[in-house]
Amino acid sequence: MKDQFEAFISAVRSARRFRWVALLVTWTVGILGALAVLLLPNQYQSRAQIFVDTRTVLRPLLQGLAVSSQTQDQTDVVRRALLARPSLDKVARNTGLYKRANSPEGADRMLTELGDRIFINGDSSLGIYTITYSDSSPKMSLVVVQNLLDTFVQRSLGAGRADTQSAERFLTQQVADYEARLSESERQLADFKKKNLGNMPDQRGDSFVRLQAEIANLEKVRTDLAVEKRQRDELRGKISGTDSRGSAALQALPTSQEIQLATALDARIRDAKRQVDDLLLKFTEHHPDVQAAEETLRALEKQREVELGSVRATNGSQSETSSAPVDPVIQNLQIALNGADVQVAALETQEQQAAARVTELRQVLTTGPEVEAELARLNRDYGVTKVQYEALLQRLESAKLSNDADRSEDLRFKILEPPRLPIQPVSPNRLLLLIGVLVFSVLIGGAVAFVLALTQPVFFSKKAITSATGLPVIGVVSRARTPRLLAAERRASFTYASFALLLITAVTVAAVFNYPISKLLQHLVGLDRI
Repeated sequence: MKDQFEAFISAVRSARRFRWVALLVTWTVGILGALAVLLLPNQYQSRAQIFVDTRTVLRPLLQGLAVSSQTQDQTDVVRRALLARPSLDKVARNTGLYKRANSPEGADRMLTELGDRIFINGDSSLGIYTITYSDSSPKMSLVVVQNLLDTFVQRSLGAGRADTQSAERFLTQQVADYEARLSESERQLADFKKKNLGNMPDQRGDSFVRLQAEIANLEKVRTDLAVEKRQRDELRGKISGTDSRGSAALQALPTSQEIQLATALDARIRDAKRQVDDLLLKFTEHHPDVQAAEETLRALEKQREVELGSVRATNGSQSETSSAPVDPVIQNLQIALNGADVQVAALETQEQQAAARVTELRQVLTTGPEVEAELARLNRDYGVTKVQYEALLQRLESAKLSNDADRSEDLRFKILEPPRLPIQPVSPNRLLLLIGVLVFSVLIGGAVAFVLALTQPVFFSKKAITSATGLPVIGVVSRARTPRLLAAERRASFTYASFALLLITAVTVAAVFNYPISKLLQHLVGLDRI
């Protein structure tokens, strides 16, 4: 470790011989580097900040009623679209950047540099976006940022509206198409129902189910008719005084018409007898009127016996000469019989109608399945078309509501920081670059002195000579310096330190006042007019 340290000290002492050369190199590199840094073109940056407010009051109110335009997603899409080649070309044309290009290749490089200098950063969760652009001209940086800001807001506002309006136009066309299809389906269904009116299934089911139901109804009506006829025969038997439980009596039961006719003849016989009795009080038996009345009575009795026999009248008496009052039981039986006759007639009518329907349905059953299948197909097509039409109509109303909501949200874009004309450049960082130039020039000067020391080596110790030659050193002669020589060395050291300090001071001043010095130098060489 000691040997290495001594070697390092020897190298430093050897390089120190060329300190003036190193100082000159340092000055040269430092001045040239400082001039290069000061002549670097200034880059001015303009920025704008915008807030995209997506938390409006309308959104929770329109939840489920309108389609959300998702402003944050649209803004991200617009941000990427602004950096696309067509958008950059439009910005370059609007701002006059193409005047800087002298050829198509230059215009292409200019667009590439434009895209590299534009930065659109933001946080979708917060809704804050920043647009920045750097240019050698402060006015151009302002114009570009303003153009980008206007395009950003217009496209963000128009993206959702354009989508909503496009969807509304598409849905309107689809609703019109499905409305026409629905009208056509309704017309076909109505025409089919009119054509097959008698063969159409109803709420009772198809033809087979209806046939089964009608057959069951016919059987029920026939059963009820048989019961009603049996009850009617029982009533007739009781009224006629015969036993309806006997087989012979069952075959001779009077009908309702016969009982009514018997009742009427019995009434006429009683009237005739009353008339004969009245005439006998006035005349003798040989009087023509009495004989005529008796002849009429005998004719009525004969007709009663021939036509009705022993049929009992409901209001008849116990005998022809009896004047007993009307039997109330017989009257009640007659009333019940009349009701039974009406019920039997009604059931017979129902039986005929049910039998006719069964016959008709059996005839329809041969063509009914085809009709029902075609009806099912028409109903299915109509149902599908109707469901689609109602769904499209609902979506159309949602699109219209969304479009109206988008128009009412124009204030959701707020410019937090409008673009301003930059005064101070943002790059290059001349302070840091000048410090780097100073350090680099010192390193270059030291490297030159070290290289010269290596090409012109000297020895500073006995050990170095012995190590280099392999011969022992017998003695060493010390150097003696006069006071004049010492004074000259001190003056040289002072001059060297002054020049080194002057270089450091010059670089420091240039670093501190880099902007005005840079402006002055660029003005002198004409770079500010490029």
